[in-house]
Amino acid sequence: MKQLKDKTKQVNYWNKIIWSNLFFTYSLLFLILCCVYWNVAFDGDKNKFYANLIFGCFLLIISFVLTILFTALNAKNKNQDVLKNNKFIAHLYTTWIPILGAITSYVYKFNENKLLKNKKVYAPSAYTILFFLTLAIALIIWIIYVINGVITYEVDDKPITGVVPGILDVLMSPLKGFVDAGELIIFLLTIGAFLQIVNTSKSIEAGISTIIKKMNGKEIYLIPVLMICFSIGGTSFGMCEETLPFYLILTPIMLAAGFDALTSLFTILFGAGLGVTGSILNPFLIAPAVSAADVDGLTTTTGIVWRIITYVLLVVIGIACVTYHAYKVKKDPKKSIVYEQSKDHDKQFKIADNEQYELTRKRKAILWIFGFTFLLMILMVIDWEGLIPGFTGFTWFNNWLRNNLPFIWSGENGIGKWSLIEMSFLFFTSTLLVGIITWKSEEYFLQNVFTGARDFIGVAFIIAIARGLSMMLTSSGVNSILVNGLSNMMNNINAQLGILIIFIIFIILSFLIPSTSGFASTVFPVMGPAIATSTSGLTISGAITTFSLANGFVNLFSPTAGPFVAGCSLCKVSLNNYYKGAWKILGIILLTMITLILVGTTLPKLF
Repeated sequence: MKQLKDKTKQVNYWNKIIWSNLFFTYSLLFLILCCVYWNVAFDGDKNKFYANLIFGCFLLIISFVLTILFTALNAKNKNQDVLKNNKFIAHLYTTWIPILGAITSYVYKFNENKLLKNKKVYAPSAYTILFFLTLAIALIIWIIYVINGVITYEVDDKPITGVVPGILDVLMSPLKGFVDAGELIIFLLTIGAFLQIVNTSKSIEAGISTIIKKMNGKEIYLIPVLMICFSIGGTSFGMCEETLPFYLILTPIMLAAGFDALTSLFTILFGAGLGVTGSILNPFLIAPAVSAADVDGLTTTTGIVWRIITYVLLVVIGIACVTYHAYKVKKDPKKSIVYEQSKDHDKQFKIADNEQYELTRKRKAILWIFGFTFLLMILMVIDWEGLIPGFTGFTWFNNWLRNNLPFIWSGENGIGKWSLIEMSFLFFTSTLLVGIITWKSEEYFLQNVFTGARDFIGVAFIIAIARGLSMMLTSSGVNSILVNGLSNMMNNINAQLGILIIFIIFIILSFLIPSTSGFASTVFPVMGPAIATSTSGLTISGAITTFSLANGFVNLFSPTAGPFVAGCSLCKVSLNNYYKGAWKILGIILLTMITLILVGTTLPKLF
């Protein structure tokens, strides 16, 4: 126990050494830039130069002292023969070398982590990645200003002088991001509360259980029915973590019907996953991307026709592949990848008592409210008057409602023109209705509301950090440089080649930033205007669809995707067996995606 405690202390010291060394590196670079480019950076003002030089030296001394202190404490925490360890002596010297010290410290920490039982190797979260990206961008902005001088850019044909972010500006950027993304964050918190209230009622589970009971003896038909249900949840509200309870419900049914555990895993994972991949109006993917792009004329319904086609094709192909797998295993169980574990699976999974999921009247009412809420959301954001030439009936009705019945509605946005605030109002109202139906007490209702909202606090922070980074790029003027550069680059490449390059980039970035909202808030402030101003033939709505495909595809197999790994664990299927059983399906899905985006670029009005 004492040894484990000592090892834990060492790992904590490695963390402190890494941060101190990165601080040391940042301070040293600040000093170098001040000294080399002082005449350009400070317009020849020696007072500014000396002030920044003193500040840089202060930062350098503090960071250097911290690095030595934590290294010494780590050495003290080790055994008495530590100074005879040549590797540790080498580390003592490299610790004081910028960047290299951080790398060697991370290697040491990695080794110490492996010695800790039941201790996972540390992997940086999306928050850490985005924060370091913010620091890196701030440093790059300083370098650009030092080399090129002040940047000016235009906003509404008015020249604006760029602002260079300071250290305190970097720390303040996430808070500014919260303000800038306020409507989006309110929407996410509201929908989180709504989903929690619905989940606690077990209405969705009851609906699925009812379908399963009615399919008794015809379990093969369960696969398309359930995959369609899960895909609707995925494409409409990003159903992902909400699928986890269904693995425990569905797996015993599939095993009793003569299928294998992989069939259950595929049905749920590919059902909901392909729904998210082919997102039509997923509020956690489409809305953040549209909001972040901030391009005139771009709405959540732009490109919706091609997104519907994409969703339908992907789900149909997924259903065909999973159904074929189930049929093959049913016919010859030995062809199952997990055939050797079948006896263990039969023991571990028994037909569950689904009485708790009985479809009562209350649950039926909640399911009707649940479905009607998302249907109404879709109807209210589609620009019907734009789709129907000469039709202005909804505008007339909204004006009549405001003028004659102001005690009912006084909003400016009517049918087809709802924004995030109106959609938040819709989910808030539905939350109240479901809360009344499931009412136990005020405390119970508020607890569920706050629990649901709390589940999306992490997403809100990711959006805020990413939005703050975007605002920093915009206010400095560097964003205009990036947009112009990307726009010129896209003008010189073929549309099909360009969309493939974007698709590959999005796949790579999806491993680093798995959050769809965080990804959209980070990438599309630059990508959106760049595509909008290019002459390559690409559309920003097509890029959003490509982002949806790339991110959704990665989450079907990435070990960093929590719901995917959790699903494998619940079905007692190892990652190795999953990859063996799913690689052909994943290959077919990938080829379908590439075909869809290539064909889509030839149809810019739809894509």
